[in-house]
Parts: sequence; C-alpha cells; structure tokens
Amino acid sequence: MPGLSVAILAHNEERFLEDALKSVVWAEEIVVVDASSTDATGDIARKFGAKVLVRPNIANLNVNKNIAIRACTNQWALILDADERIPDPLAGEIRKVIADDAADGFLIPRRNYVLGRWIWRGSQYPDWQLRLVRRDRARFGERHVHERINVQGRVAELTNPMEHHPYPDVAALIRKKEFYARFEAGLLIEKGVKISFIKLVFFGFIGAAIRFIRRYFFKGGFLDGGPGLVNAYFDAWNVVLRWILAWEHNQRMKEHR
Repeated sequence: MPGLSVAILAHNEERFLEDALKSVVWAEEIVVVDASSTDATGDIARKFGAKVLVRPNIANLNVNKNIAIRACTNQWALILDADERIPDPLAGEIRKVIADDAADGFLIPRRNYVLGRWIWRGSQYPDWQLRLVRRDRARFGERHVHERINVQGRVAELTNPMEHHPYPDVAALIRKKEFYARFEAGLLIEKGVKISFIKLVFFGFIGAAIRFIRRYFFKGGFLDGGPGLVNAYFDAWNVVLRWILAWEHNQRMKEHR
C-alpha cells in the first residue's frame, strides 16, 4: 500500500497542534515546518514523533508549505493546518483512495467552526480543499496566501469532511482576519492600485455591505445563530480593513512626493 505523509505548517500553534496531530497518528510520517514559533509548538510536534523543520515566519505561508511537502518521503502527502482535524471516517476514506490509486489529487469538503459551532450556511460548506496529493505532482503557487495547490493530473473528490477550528473565540477572529486583510492590502499595493475616496467607499464599504447581506441573508447565514452573525460580520470587516489599509498607504505615498 502506498505510504502517506502529513505536512503541517505551524507558527505558535500550541493551542491547536496537539489535536491536529492526534487526528493523524495513523499516518506513516508527519512533517511539521515550525515557522519560528516562540511557544511549545516544536516540542509538541516532536512528542508525536514528527520530523520538525524550523523556518523563518514569512507572510506568504505557501512558501513554507512547499518546503513541508518536499520534506515528505512518502508517495502521498496530506497537507493539514494546525487548526484542522481528520475524523476517523475521513481517515478510512483516505487510506482507501490512495490504495486504489485512482487520481493524483483529492478535494476534501471542510466543516468550518466559528466560536465552537459548525457554520454550514453563508457559503461556508462544503468549502472544498485540495489537500490530498501525490507528492511529486503537487506544488503551491507562492503569490497569494490563499492560493490553492496545483496538481498535475486527475483530481477527484472525497465524501467525508475534515474539520476546521480557526476561530474558537473573537480574539482569534480579529487576529486572523487582520492578518489576511494586511496581506490582501499588500497585494493591492503591489499591483499599483490607486485608491481614491470614491473607490474606497465603493469597494471598501458598499462592497463589504453587499458581501455581508449576501452571505448573512441570501445565503442563510442568519440560520447559524450568533456565530453565523459574527462570521458574516468579520468576513465583511476583513474587506473594509483591506481597502482602508491600502488607501492609507496611497495617502502616505502622496504626502511624500
């Protein structure tokens, strides 16, 4: 049977990593790229017998994800975030499909949890993730933090979902949404997008309001209770913050001319 390696990128993930590792102890190999953590992330990974590589913590996560994949030694790689889990039904399905050798990559449906609740409305499910790949045919693009892994060959879909627990509390929501907003603002700046006051209003505020209305009302986010409201709000907040940060940069550049 073909072997499976699990590749995890982690930075200060002592709160989440142990549960992620427990969910994949059945794999033949676990590789953790520790992005210069200052907490117990590396120690937790070593406790589970993982191969640990220490790398600089850079904004584009995909660079280090590619390093994690290249460090794997088995034919198949499962790319996992520290706040994700592989339930038993999915683990069984993964073992079956890599034995059948029917494709070069597999999309996995993902359940996203916000404040402890699975958010399956508001365009949040099935949230397909291309994570199970034949290692020598897969690579992440390195321009965008959310850029999907590229697979040379056939891609199929799995049935059983993985779990994602990125936002256990509001503090985590704010921290991660701000990180993504700053990265997205950086892309706008890099592209040389000029942001006038009108563009800021239209894309940053009206666009965010439309996004909130679509996800919360038309996509049924309101049916997920308080966590559904919080999720929709911070999703729109991320858009507002992205455009404000890029606009602020434009203003500073004008002042220094």
